[in-house]
Amino acid sequence: MREIPLSPLTEAAFAPFGTLVEYSAGENRRRLVDELQNTRAEQGPQLDFATVSPRALPISATKMERHRHSSQSFIPVDVARYLVVVAPDADGAPDLARARAFAAGGRQSITYRAGVWHHPLTPLDRAGSFAILTFRAGDAGDEEWATLAEPLRLGAAG
Repeated sequence: MREIPLSPLTEAAFAPFGTLVEYSAGENRRRLVDELQNTRAEQGPQLDFATVSPRALPISATKMERHRHSSQSFIPVDVARYLVVVAPDADGAPDLARARAFAAGGRQSITYRAGVWHHPLTPLDRAGSFAILTFRAGDAGDEEWATLAEPLRLGAAG
């Protein structure tokens, strides 16, 4: 089992996988345009609201998902911390050798680029509520799942 420690989520560390927006009191508005990706004309925007139960660390991850044709944004509504696990693509599967795990704060929104493999939404300290923006066509091309060849142990104490 490959172990991946949690790193703090920073804009630079997350840049290869997508966009991080951290809310600050001094910023009145931030607009994402190019970061929101939709590569199929038949896809339309879908905005979901979800409340997800927390999980305790360490977590054994056996699956990852991706949206090949769409970016996916997670906007915390009422969250303490949540887990962000990403991996680039390697011939249609997550590249586990380059996987990264981050602890995101409740004021950090993320947008995964289209095609980035990621672990399902996982609050850490308590249940978390999120707004989720994805583009969907309502077919099998909306989402892909991969069973990992080797489980990832996330957030193990060093």
